[in-house]
Amino acid sequence: MIHWPAIIESGDGHDYVWVAGPEEVDAQRPNPGDRLFDSQGYTHLLSQQTGGALYWQPLLRLVSLPELNAGLKVYAASLGVCCTSKLVVRTPAEAIALVAWLEQQ
Repeated sequence: MIHWPAIIESGDGHDYVWVAGPEEVDAQRPNPGDRLFDSQGYTHLLSQQTGGALYWQPLLRLVSLPELNAGLKVYAASLGVCCTSKLVVRTPAEAIALVAWLEQQ
């Protein structure tokens, strides 16, 4: 079960997108290997069935906040945000709010 809102991290780990709910996921055109971090901190991997259908496979671990912070700093820098060393999230909800804010800049 995915707890919304969430963020999707591209498979290469350099891009994030905020999604309010499941109806917005398809519009983002996720690819197999992308990860979704939900508001409770659960990680889901976009996988592909043999028949080609995509589905979010829940992983049995919570998001690593140090790993997420590192990725978000790179993402923010790619958007031209300065002082990214000061960007630190302490919870999955803060990470989701940060991506939503970055998208509005």
